[in-house]
Amino acid sequence: MAAPFTVHVRGSAPNCRANIVNGSPRRSGAAWRTKLISAGSRLAATVVPGHGAPPASAIRRLVVIKPASLGDVILATPAISLLRVAFPTAHLSLAVGQWSLPAARGVLGIDRLVDLGNFGTPGRFGVRDLPEAARILRDGSYDLAVVLDRSPLVAVAALIAAVPWRAGIDSAGRGFAHGMRVPWVRRCHEADLYLRVASEATATAWNTDPIPPPKLAFDPGPVAAAQADLLWEAAGLGGPGGPVVVIHPGGGANPGMTLNAKRWPAERFGDVARSLVYSGYRVALVGDRTDAVVVDAVRESARVPLADLSGGPDLATLAAIIGRADAYLGNDSVPLHLAVAMGTPAVALYGPTDPRAFGPYAPPGGPYFGRGVAIVSPDACSQTRSFRPGPIEACAGCRCIDLIAPSDALRAVMGLLEAGRDRLEYSPR
Repeated sequence: MAAPFTVHVRGSAPNCRANIVNGSPRRSGAAWRTKLISAGSRLAATVVPGHGAPPASAIRRLVVIKPASLGDVILATPAISLLRVAFPTAHLSLAVGQWSLPAARGVLGIDRLVDLGNFGTPGRFGVRDLPEAARILRDGSYDLAVVLDRSPLVAVAALIAAVPWRAGIDSAGRGFAHGMRVPWVRRCHEADLYLRVASEATATAWNTDPIPPPKLAFDPGPVAAAQADLLWEAAGLGGPGGPVVVIHPGGGANPGMTLNAKRWPAERFGDVARSLVYSGYRVALVGDRTDAVVVDAVRESARVPLADLSGGPDLATLAAIIGRADAYLGNDSVPLHLAVAMGTPAVALYGPTDPRAFGPYAPPGGPYFGRGVAIVSPDACSQTRSFRPGPIEACAGCRCIDLIAPSDALRAVMGLLEAGRDRLEYSPR
């Protein structure tokens, strides 16, 4: 497993004086609460026995618990694929929150989708939701639960539901309820962290069959594909013309966290779009209804004709649209991971979030290797802070993403377009 290609760009470091967590200043009360929860979790771990991986013959029904968010569900698909291969005859369920259902519907290899409501969705659930979540899991009669979430409440749900084998992430002791605890003590790609949990749960399940290389996967389905065809044609992208670049200038909003610092300035997306059009390429803008303002700003800044596919498509249709493009450019958000899952070469821009954890997922030897480029400044707070378990952090008033110039993004997109869909050796400067 490995991090994606990362191109470091130079720029002046912003004035970083304090940390913010989830887009707001870190409060001392919240910090103490975090410490207390971690301390209590470590104490609880002394009374919850651990266990090894189950024999494959013992697993008739298993559940992957990944409540949020949309992008994280896509990043969990390599782990789900590994579990499907390891337990080919078992009934496999995927349990998610309502917010993540649109992403979960496109996950391959599952037999049942379980709706946990608000449970596990940051900012929308609490202890009061635990009994119902545990009941839903208990009704599933699962032999194995693979928990791809750091919340101790989510971990406890599988324990209360009396699932005999449980594997999950142990972040600062919060995975005490798991029998197989995978420590999160170093920086790694999120998809690889989920794969480590799945690998722990399947340690005794293997025979001589080769394990396929990990990759992100998403199936929009025939209805979404047909809708994407109609929108593509209506936007004038189906006829003769240059290659198409899809640009997503929005993102940065999830339940429990709004981090607009993840957004590159609209006028810079406009600069790149204009340069691409002048070079003979076609550009299509995408985004949901909440991205309307920034999409309009990109179009106004570009001052050239751009196709606008924003506002209407659901997530599956958006994935199908992105899958038709020759290249993708956007911020760290779910459409990026959809681009990777659909095989579209992608350039992603980073400031407060770290591409080593959330970049285009492209392990060496995998089908996407060389098709993803992550751009970040070495002076960005995501690159200068030391690793520690916990929520995403950013410097005060963070605009580290502004250290990326339009020429940096344009060069990367043009490189992917010139390479086509063949392997790209894109070396950091």
